[in-house]
Amino acid sequence: MRIAIHQPNYLPWIGFFDKLDQVDRFVLLDTAQYSKGNFINRNQIKSPQGALPLTVPIKNKLKPINELVIDHQRKWQVQHWKSIEANYKKAPYWSMYKDGFEKIYLQKWDQLAPLNIALIRHISSILNIKTEIFIESEFNIDFGKNNNRNVNIVSHLGGTVYVSGTGAKTYNKPDEFSERGIQLIYQDFKHPVYPQRFGKFESHLSIIDLIFNCGPESIKMIRMQRE
Repeated sequence: MRIAIHQPNYLPWIGFFDKLDQVDRFVLLDTAQYSKGNFINRNQIKSPQGALPLTVPIKNKLKPINELVIDHQRKWQVQHWKSIEANYKKAPYWSMYKDGFEKIYLQKWDQLAPLNIALIRHISSILNIKTEIFIESEFNIDFGKNNNRNVNIVSHLGGTVYVSGTGAKTYNKPDEFSERGIQLIYQDFKHPVYPQRFGKFESHLSIIDLIFNCGPESIKMIRMQRE
């Protein structure tokens, strides 16, 4: 049983879904503390000028992710959808996927976590990823903090393998995993290069760039990097 854990980011990049696709169960860590500089409420798409940032404004940043309230003083939903439409309406697979995304952007979202989770589930469905997704707060269990939290979550779900991002090497404690009979392995993500509009290839964008440009081939392009 392979388990991975990640914060519920906004319109996540390709590497997020590469890890999701490699495991049996995936936990969205929605009770983690918001920290400035991560991708909880922002990401990037491709424009003629290069990477274009999209940021969801939030009111109360010093909170856990599942308590973040969206600031609706700015018409961010209209702005984001107009930016997505303007930059992808001529992409090969725009007409195939636009309705599903537009439906999400037409809803009113009071909190950030439900929005991000809805987008993650929708994108997973597009990619036909069958991994079971769990929301940490729905367990109603205090799993602890830091590395111990991850170990406890994996153990609770019956995991025997924990797939971690390489950025976590600085705080992962392999001994704590091995003591609980859990093998710690690291995601070896290789970013695919794919047909993309607007000149020179730009990596590390939201996965919607891959989806609108490559359509049903998107998941194959992700998996090919692991072969």
